[in-house]
Amino acid sequence: MNAHSAQGPRFDSLPRLAYVNALFIIGTIGTLITPAMLAGWSHLRWTSTQLGAVAAIELAGLAAGSLSGLYWQTRWRWRRVASLSLIAGIAGNAACMVVKDYTTVCVLRALVGVSGGLLTALYSAVLANSRSPGRIIAVTTFIQIGVEAAFMFSTASVFERLGSSGLFILMAALFAALLPFLSWLPPAWPSAPAAIQEVQETRGSPRAYPLLFSFIPFIVVQAGIYTFLGEFGRIAANLSVDVTLRAIGTSVVLSSLGSVAAYALNDRIGLRLPIGGAILLMSAMLLGMILGSRSAALFVFYISLLQIGWIFLNCYLYSALIEANNLLVPAATTLSSFGSVVGAGAMGYVLDHGSMMGALALTLGSMLLTALLTLPFLRSPAVDATDRRIYPAI
Repeated sequence: MNAHSAQGPRFDSLPRLAYVNALFIIGTIGTLITPAMLAGWSHLRWTSTQLGAVAAIELAGLAAGSLSGLYWQTRWRWRRVASLSLIAGIAGNAACMVVKDYTTVCVLRALVGVSGGLLTALYSAVLANSRSPGRIIAVTTFIQIGVEAAFMFSTASVFERLGSSGLFILMAALFAALLPFLSWLPPAWPSAPAAIQEVQETRGSPRAYPLLFSFIPFIVVQAGIYTFLGEFGRIAANLSVDVTLRAIGTSVVLSSLGSVAAYALNDRIGLRLPIGGAILLMSAMLLGMILGSRSAALFVFYISLLQIGWIFLNCYLYSALIEANNLLVPAATTLSSFGSVVGAGAMGYVLDHGSMMGALALTLGSMLLTALLTLPFLRSPAVDATDRRIYPAI
């Protein structure tokens, strides 16, 4: 159950929710727009391996920073963490405007990654103490999709006006813009009354851990498919590069419907039905995409519904984890990062060996594992009713 002090609603005030969303989205923007960022270093003639390593280092920093929240989220003052993280992000991005040495850039992106991870942990902490975490995640995801699309479409214009360092100038400015509004962030993790704390201790049960680890196979599917959507378009549907890119762009825009659906259904039909339904939808779309993409229209149909299901399920997995043990939320980012590495690597290996059936087995097996790690461990309706009697205000 979510913890609230006597001032609990402060976590759900519009300015504070808007601010913490901005902390998370801007803090992780480097990993969100990786292709555009790597394009900014294209003139340095680094190899694909070097560019991939830079992206991986920033992602590893993000995972480490977020994981550290398990220790400090209930101990340290949040505004101090946020201010130091923002300053580190400003410094790291500003330095990337002028630094061209590969090793130094790796260190700077690691610094920015850790900064973003700390801001992600703050977002997770506020999320864990909000009254409607599912809706907040849905709104955050919707905004992220818009930000990703905006950056992707404006990258060429930014490079033209500001040069190859334009994105780093913009990212440093975005980090700096958040500093004046630190007072909108709650100062610390709230202390819960004793009666609520007893319920929390009951809720912090071992069933939260399989829910946490379900993020790995879930992200394996997302990262594996999304990373190689171009290959799937070429091999499964015989599409040209241009047609595939347009199909991917269309699917990214349509994926926002997943967050809209998660927002609309939040707290209305429990957890088991939407999670089970999303897993079935994604599994069916994987089958269709790999085995039945006989035209561009069908390919767009399958990958759009697949991404809608992914966005929807992502929102509900976080809701399930928060309901089971809200202290574990920062670790979800770390396990998701691990899942991204495993998913991209495993799918690349499978496709290198020319096996679409292998890709199907990898993705469907991962979806089955996601189901096994979630559905048996979700709270029953009977427990829901009991908790509403204990704590009717939530």
